[in-house]
Amino acid sequence: MQELKVRVNEHHGDDLILLKVPDSWDVRRVEMACHQDPPMTDDEIRASLDNTIGTSNLTAQAKGKKGRIVITCDDLSRPTPADRVFPFIIEQLHEAGVSDDQIFVLGSFGTHHPMNLDAFARKLGDDAIAKYDCVNHNPFEHFENLGRTGWGTPVLVNKEFASADLRICISGVKKHTWAGAGGGGKAVLPGVSSIDSILHNHSIIEGHRPIDRRIWWIKENPERLDMQEYARIADLNVSVNCVYNHRRQLIGLHAGDVDEAWNEAVKKCYVAHDSKTAPPSDIVIVNAYPQADQGIDWWGARESLRDGSTAVAIHHFAMGNALLHYMSEKMGATWRRMEGYERRSWPVKQAENTIVYTNRLSKRMMLGLDDRVEWRTDWESVLERLTDLHGDDASVAVYPCGKLQFDSDKYPLEL
Repeated sequence: MQELKVRVNEHHGDDLILLKVPDSWDVRRVEMACHQDPPMTDDEIRASLDNTIGTSNLTAQAKGKKGRIVITCDDLSRPTPADRVFPFIIEQLHEAGVSDDQIFVLGSFGTHHPMNLDAFARKLGDDAIAKYDCVNHNPFEHFENLGRTGWGTPVLVNKEFASADLRICISGVKKHTWAGAGGGGKAVLPGVSSIDSILHNHSIIEGHRPIDRRIWWIKENPERLDMQEYARIADLNVSVNCVYNHRRQLIGLHAGDVDEAWNEAVKKCYVAHDSKTAPPSDIVIVNAYPQADQGIDWWGARESLRDGSTAVAIHHFAMGNALLHYMSEKMGATWRRMEGYERRSWPVKQAENTIVYTNRLSKRMMLGLDDRVEWRTDWESVLERLTDLHGDDASVAVYPCGKLQFDSDKYPLEL
């Protein structure tokens, strides 16, 4: 038997699981362009923070600051290796004479559920939660009103963020279906903004998005342009943008101006995560790593599956698929439940069969997909089913980082 290893459980071990398939199967593993890129060294991280883009570096900006310094981070729904960057940001602040008592951490994740201390530790490290006050953003109250953007979005920013003497945001860059890509101004809107600001921003894109463009659509994307303007109004001092590889290792760091530094990070990520699609295959396996918290990205199967064949998704994540997201409740989830989940999708239209291999069955996830989708918790039964369907002679494509991967030939980048 051939052995396929795929990574799962981001932030909870990032461990490998072993999948065995017949030797006779023709297996093609679709890797990202950055697959062989080494992670950044300590000296490289320091150099990136020293040589900020479009702004003075952290040490220069922090000198003489006597008030509170806020550092934001995203939550476990994002793969960002913030723990790799955080100690070096602290190092620069110390060089500027900032004391630990001045520094606090603010979770930047909009309307997601709050983080507990274990979650902050997994994101930033045990030393961080031992030394610094880690607090959650509240999207429902305590805002500073800073006016409106040109798109009409009310700039209602977390009061603690707005009143800080220095504002630093750590975020990750990856493809994103609404904002084009993660990072940049997105750390402020929706990150540390009111639900009213978030809802307005998320609504302005409708009717503007080209039918064939979702990810990497930035240049004329009203939602992204609004986010960037909003972050400038909120006076984000240093945007720290992380690019990571197939193991969530930091391979690119671009810090500085919310526009200039982020643009460079987007360019780096676009090249790094590029994955040339496999030819039509009998079986396509897509892995939800490293963002399983927010479900399955079926893109690889939609691109590579032969008509009438089988799509397989791997969803292994210790915390399971996210259950609570206030935005979804505001945007129709309640009505969907009351209607009895009548609109349930068949995720890959050309698939004859669809299987989800998961470590934990979730009725919520099941209700999001068609009843014909098969749910299994052991690979042996998945393999038995695939062998029954395709025999000993099957072509297989594997997308090991489905939540990051895309094909640049099909999704051009315009900044």
